[in-house]
Amino acid sequence: MIPAKDIVILPVGDEWPHAPETDAHWQESVVLCFQDIEQGLGGFIRIGHHPNLGTGNCTFGVVAPGIGYNRSRIDVPMREGDRFTNGFAIDGFLTATFDSATNRWVAEDGDCALDLHVENLHPHYDAWALSGLTGGFREKFAAMHTEVAGRVRGTMRIGDRTWAVDGFGHRDHSWGVRKHDDPEAALATFFWLVGSFGPELIFSMSESITFSGKRNRTGFVIRDGELARPITQDARFGVTLDGMTMRDARVTFDAGALGAHTVELEGLGNVLLGMGGRYLEVGMPARGHWNGRTGGVHLSTMFNARGGTGQPPMLFGTSPANGLYRTQAFQDVRRP
Repeated sequence: MIPAKDIVILPVGDEWPHAPETDAHWQESVVLCFQDIEQGLGGFIRIGHHPNLGTGNCTFGVVAPGIGYNRSRIDVPMREGDRFTNGFAIDGFLTATFDSATNRWVAEDGDCALDLHVENLHPHYDAWALSGLTGGFREKFAAMHTEVAGRVRGTMRIGDRTWAVDGFGHRDHSWGVRKHDDPEAALATFFWLVGSFGPELIFSMSESITFSGKRNRTGFVIRDGELARPITQDARFGVTLDGMTMRDARVTFDAGALGAHTVELEGLGNVLLGMGGRYLEVGMPARGHWNGRTGGVHLSTMFNARGGTGQPPMLFGTSPANGLYRTQAFQDVRRP
């Protein structure tokens, strides 16, 4: 079980923008991934701020059966009002606002619109403390990090079709110095798996290897209100021929007194998460199957350990370009 000293509940003020430190690498980011497992909808949304540089990142991708929409922009000039009392905005497109136990995410342009309300399923924990993470990696990657599972309801439009969303979600919030150019903090390969089956089982786990060769493990499990740290026993990912996008996965983890669990993932689509001109991550919203139940799960992976640059030559089920796209079956994808 997690020691009592590591179960830290953060105040609501830590949901809101923080005063930047002087280091140019100081950043603050908020993330929401969501899944409507009945309709096959999902997405990954991130607002990243670099106040000392005057720039921000917008990472936004949503998927539905047969269709998707991307809007990812790196180093967007920050605007006055992008950091406000209880929230964040970026690119004149995406806004996230936070209350004590709820949050709202809104985005709109001609091809896509989103209005999601998220209700927390558990307290606002210090996720690094729950993980027992201390030392150099924490200080160089982001000194503070919180994660919260939730129920997500609202609306989503892609093109001319609109859905009422009712599903699961998981969000995070990080702030502090993040030195991607430091081998002790720069990730060479990793996965991040989060999900929930309602209050009965909530989990977050990450395994990463930095360019310095250090392996880091973080995460927590909540089962019926009890907390534990997971140890990944096995993780298998169904990656397509492009070497990046995923179809499915199977992960087994041991949560000590809370038991060993195997979660099977059925992918709903893929979202490219471009950072710094490199396609570092792929996110897969998914249906999760556990113990005869179905819940919402998100899996992010990075397998290009050599830090490949440029656009991938071929992708299945997603698109490297911004805007609307139609998904293609494996056998239908051809080289440009």
